[in-house]
Amino acid sequence: MAYGGSVATETKAAGTAPGGRQQRRREQTRARLIDAAKNLMAERGVESVGISEITEAADLGAGTFYNYFQSRDEIVEAVAEASIESVGAALDRLTADMPDPAEVFAASLRHLVLRATTDPVWGWFIVRMGAAHPKLIEILGPRAARDLRRGLDAGRFSIPDTDIATSCTFGSLISALHLVLSTDRPEGTDELFARTMLAMVGVDAREAEEIAARPLPALHLEP
Repeated sequence: MAYGGSVATETKAAGTAPGGRQQRRREQTRARLIDAAKNLMAERGVESVGISEITEAADLGAGTFYNYFQSRDEIVEAVAEASIESVGAALDRLTADMPDPAEVFAASLRHLVLRATTDPVWGWFIVRMGAAHPKLIEILGPRAARDLRRGLDAGRFSIPDTDIATSCTFGSLISALHLVLSTDRPEGTDELFARTMLAMVGVDAREAEEIAARPLPALHLEP
């Protein structure tokens, strides 16, 4: 006789439903792989880490990797999404109501520097990826170009070429992160970096100093 469903079916449904035990285990295992990959890539570089090293660092069987990712490139993208997209989205929310494009530009750069100082693994991962990594460009590139265009359209910036300015911003950011991570920099490096970049896009030096020193709203990352 058939009822609404067998015990086995109900148990399986409960385990695979969103929020179920099986789903939570899968999410936890995937997170372990991503975290292990991020730590290794931050230490040695994106291209220097193999799949077996990731599974060993995550304390998982070698074959487990392929239950979640099809290739090493795919987990690199996942690490980048988890590490960078969340910060980019948080910066979008933080600066959405800022009326001054110069302050938007400065606040974003300051938070990226501060993020590296408070989370060195995150910072080294960005540095090891490098300014030319396609995923980094894909996530942060459009945001940087957008902020620069807004400043240009508002008459706040003087930029002969937005693409070149975007490229310079990326290169400068990676170099600045490397500097703060590898040397004993004093507090306020985030402000100095923002001042320098504002000057690069044509903001007067005194005004750039004032903008970079404005109170910085906290950055809230969504869990």
